[in-house]
Amino acid sequence: MDDRGDIVYGLGDLVLCMYDLYEGYAYFFEQPNEDYPFRGIIVEIQEHIEFANRFGYEELYIVRCFDGNERFFAHSELKLLSRAKKILDKE
Repeated sequence: MDDRGDIVYGLGDLVLCMYDLYEGYAYFFEQPNEDYPFRGIIVEIQEHIEFANRFGYEELYIVRCFDGNERFFAHSELKLLSRAKKILDKE
């Protein structure tokens, strides 16, 4: 069993991304793509998404992939590669 449910992702984390929900909506499966699975940086986390319970996720992660495109992924579709270094404000 996968333990991804225990991981908390944050802005700036480097992640590996693979779509696993609703292949019928994933247009890129029909196109050759050498970059899949995608790798990228989490640039935004959307919470309180309309109809989230219908799709089975509470947060949606926007990832800027290495090919320059921003893509949307659910928590279960991400795998942490490297944690972002948090910089503390010094006053």
